Amino acid sequence: MAFRDIIGQERAIRALKKIVDREEVPHAFLFSGLPGIGKKTVAFSFAKVINCLNRVDNDCCEGCSACTRANTGNYPDLLLIETSEQFIGIDAIRSIEEELNFPPLEGRKRITIIDDAQKMTDEAANALLKTLEEPPSNNLIILICPEPAMLLPTVVSRTCHLRFQPLTERAVKDILVSRQFLDDKNAELIARVSSGSVDRALSYLESQYINRRELVKKRILEIFTCDINRLFEIAKEWGSEADFLLDDIDLLKMWWRDLIVYNLSSDRKVVLDVETTGVLEEHLGKTSYANLMKNYRLFDTIYNDLMRRINRQMAMERLVLGLRESINEKDSRSTL
Repeated sequence: MAFRDIIGQERAIRALKKIVDREEVPHAFLFSGLPGIGKKTVAFSFAKVINCLNRVDNDCCEGCSACTRANTGNYPDLLLIETSEQFIGIDAIRSIEEELNFPPLEGRKRITIIDDAQKMTDEAANALLKTLEEPPSNNLIILICPEPAMLLPTVVSRTCHLRFQPLTERAVKDILVSRQFLDDKNAELIARVSSGSVDRALSYLESQYINRRELVKKRILEIFTCDINRLFEIAKEWGSEADFLLDDIDLLKMWWRDLIVYNLSSDRKVVLDVETTGVLEEHLGKTSYANLMKNYRLFDTIYNDLMRRINRQMAMERLVLGLRESINEKDSRSTL
């Protein structure tokens, strides 16, 4: 993917284009920011720009041999270090050092991208530090991590730090639509609750967010009006859906967050899920701020209980009773 095809991160891309234009590329970069906002995509595109044979407006052409081979993972001067394991060990860093002892095989520079650099062990980070202190010529190292504080200060101080901002809702929506994940309406809904992260948006899709949102909303409204027998039936049904419970609690926390914020400011612009908040507000409009906070803390407690594998049905019984109490905080027993 070329810079011109990346949606969002215009500020970071402008800065990198200026560096390319001046032909004064530092020996090491640190790209920091939330997961899923395009850091690795920009790093990969930047690597292609540096070695592109036919640059266009300080961007890669996507047609030369360097670009096409980089896209297929067969370019010898582009190394990507990533792992699904918990740590990046010293052996991985030593293998980089061996490569860096030699000049680039074909390109202007050899680029090494270390994704999730915060996973480096202390030994690995110290080994990399030696390389950063005495960088071999014609080499560029790009570290990617959420926050600089997650790396050794000595490593951070020897890099050019570029912070990436969360994507706008419009950018996340455009990405979801352009990749044909969702239609406009649902992409807009997911983008609004994704906090500017495509990874988070995709995780919502994997958790069947759209369908679960409607089911959980339906259950909440039924909890407010049903009799006691049905209330415990809902808790039993809900408790049996183990794969979705934590995501469902996250949904409730988001909706009650909306209610709390709207209770304080009456500004719809700060509400993440306007449609659901409006529906809940009809039932909870007279509920106090203190009661909303009580429910929010309850959701946190239930979430932690589920993480500790406490009996799911009992946890959900506690949740539905707490929600039912919200409908009439002055005399909660009368609602049962």
